Amino acid sequence: MNNTISQDIGNLRIRPHVNPLRRALMIPAEVPNWKEVFRDATLPLMVDIGSGSGRFLMWLAKRNSSSKNFLGLEIRPKLVTRAEYWVNELGLKNVHFISTNAMVSFQRLVSTYPGPLMLVSILCPDPHFKKKHHKRRVVQKPLVESIVNNLAHGGQIFIQSDVLDVAVDMRNYFDDVSNKLVHIDSVDPSLPCDGDGWVLNNPMGIRTEREIHAEFEGCKIYRRVYQKVQH
Repeated sequence: MNNTISQDIGNLRIRPHVNPLRRALMIPAEVPNWKEVFRDATLPLMVDIGSGSGRFLMWLAKRNSSSKNFLGLEIRPKLVTRAEYWVNELGLKNVHFISTNAMVSFQRLVSTYPGPLMLVSILCPDPHFKKKHHKRRVVQKPLVESIVNNLAHGGQIFIQSDVLDVAVDMRNYFDDVSNKLVHIDSVDPSLPCDGDGWVLNNPMGIRTEREIHAEFEGCKIYRRVYQKVQH
């Protein structure tokens, strides 16, 4: 690795908020050669939309080194550069990160993947609090439809936020396709939920950095898990 990249990784400064509707971010990502990206490109795939630092996916990849592949989509290039550096340092062959706007690239990427899409996570996305900026939120109808249509039967969607308004907004979008999705408590009653249907514990067994920070600050985490069913 050259000195410039090494310095970027060591002194990483990133924008906390990004406008995904900027013209430069509306260009779809190039589809990689999946057989070069993953050791076995036929394994079930998990996609994390807004993968941030990538540590969450790397932990999962290390724990499932021969059974699953993991793809992180992150809109901030410096985070992806650093995550890919860590992946190479760790020698992981089942996790990959792409710098892209998931709103414009998700369909193009996952529709070409050779194996089944079994899990999509959207964890603590940028809330874009102002009402006029809600159109910048990552969960919009086109993305929801793309996720559901590409998800294999039995596949799951995991959404999470420490902001109730954002969590409800995401939930409403996925509830609108209830003819294809069911909430996890109807197929797995062992996963405890509160009276409003929020899953009480992180079902992945690994928490994101944002989740840890929010819990440290005493914020409630709102989680919902859906499973695709065939009607």
